[in-house]
Amino acid sequence: MGRVSGTGVGRDGAKGERRPKKPAVPNGGNASRNRGDVSEMQFMIQASNRGFGVAKPYGNGERYDVILDAGRRRLLRVQVKGSGCWRQNGFSVDTCWRTSRGRKPYTPDQIDFLAAVYSGRKAHGRQIWYVIPVRALGGRLNIKLYPFGTRQDRHPPFEKYRDAWKLLGEPGPRE
Repeated sequence: MGRVSGTGVGRDGAKGERRPKKPAVPNGGNASRNRGDVSEMQFMIQASNRGFGVAKPYGNGERYDVILDAGRRRLLRVQVKGSGCWRQNGFSVDTCWRTSRGRKPYTPDQIDFLAAVYSGRKAHGRQIWYVIPVRALGGRLNIKLYPFGTRQDRHPPFEKYRDAWKLLGEPGPRE
């Protein structure tokens, strides 16, 4: 008898002892979707605080998560990725999207920039942002970012994009 019907309480194998049912996890338990939503909101706040107009496309049909008004009739498509997982002195970010046939890299036809944020324990309560042009990804499916450097490589390839908000251009004038 593994579960008592209708009570929401299960037995743990000990005589008569019961353990409470696990609480429901918001969003169906999809932690990565929650992290993605939070990362997108954090990016929109950061961009707005820098003076950019910010828009969110309706639905999930596009490869980009956010549209930025970069002034002079220029709109930028930004894919936002978040990570809280620290491994081997850095964090990795998927730079691809998934299809039924596998993973595909983002292309300049789909997005203009990839914004990656790390906000885990190693960041000590702050966010570490990377703003990377899609062309710099070179068709990779995943990249590793090292905000504190590595032993082997004194100049990791994507470090020049840390806090590179200036690559997005100057925000447009507000009227």
